[in-house]
Amino acid sequence: MNKILPVEQPFLDLESLKSKYLNDSSTIFSDFEKIIVIGFGGSSQGSKAINCFLNEDRVIYFDHLNQNFINNTLEEAKIDKTGFIFISKSGSTSEVLTIFDFLVSQLENKVNISNHFFTLTELKSSPLHDLSIHHNIKIIEHKKQIIGRFSIFSNTSLIPAFYFHKDLVDDFFEGATKGLNDEQNARDEANKDFDLLNKGKIINANLVYGNELHEIANWKKQLFSECLGKNSKGVMPIISRMTKDQHSLLQLFLDGPKNIFFEIMSLNYDHSNLLNITLNNHKDAMYESLIKEIGEVRERTFKENDIIDLGSYFCFEIIRVLYLSDLMKVDPFTQDAVEIQKNFLK
Repeated sequence: MNKILPVEQPFLDLESLKSKYLNDSSTIFSDFEKIIVIGFGGSSQGSKAINCFLNEDRVIYFDHLNQNFINNTLEEAKIDKTGFIFISKSGSTSEVLTIFDFLVSQLENKVNISNHFFTLTELKSSPLHDLSIHHNIKIIEHKKQIIGRFSIFSNTSLIPAFYFHKDLVDDFFEGATKGLNDEQNARDEANKDFDLLNKGKIINANLVYGNELHEIANWKKQLFSECLGKNSKGVMPIISRMTKDQHSLLQLFLDGPKNIFFEIMSLNYDHSNLLNITLNNHKDAMYESLIKEIGEVRERTFKENDIIDLGSYFCFEIIRVLYLSDLMKVDPFTQDAVEIQKNFLK
């Protein structure tokens, strides 16, 4: 196992995580035509990022409380060919429990719930765990030591992300290993981030060129927000879909407050057409504009469908944020402030 900072991190124990995935993935039957994932935050964002990158639309996410969307999805789906995966580490996420009850009421007379519902949660008594036992639903263990935002290499992300792409798992872990071996560069990036924070640049604008990258940017948003937003410190990540946001935010980006540091995320498409060429031209123009007006910008280019590169990126960003949290002297593993809102839930 690699060491990142002074602590050994179970969420980067790649050999163990891959072994557990290979052992557990067969729990979910292989003949579903669609998978619906019910999870919030880190319980769904990792697999959502991977599936978005792969343009995989057979995996649908109920990571919201949008009744119209849920009802429409159920009406259009072949329920007898659809699997439902409920994910909550604690087993007490209120939104997951609400959707669980709703789906049971809608589907229990249409399919055998125990053959279509699956749960990823800790192996301890909790509302979700106990409901799963009651309905004879298969439970896959959610490791206690791995919290949502660090779960990209665990079953939480792997099972929904690679249900239709099991042949890509080895490549994904090959990329993750490359990311671990790039630890020094991640540390250097964290030092640059820290210098920017000390200059008052507390907003990280991620400019996304390529729809396949949007959920990857959202994954990074959660990682940096939950790890660093403590003790009146933090980085505010924002996501801009380009070129759309050039028509609403470009003026502010180039001539507004100088408290923003920019990162461009772009996709190098295998196929060239007028749309992709125009997208790339806008990306290049934005890069040159930021260099001229702001003085600096980082760029991360992904290759279309390159799952090795994606695995490396996830690992790199995790290491980067861990080093940055060390420099900022904040604990990246806590999120005590979210309990404030939970205490007001009725």
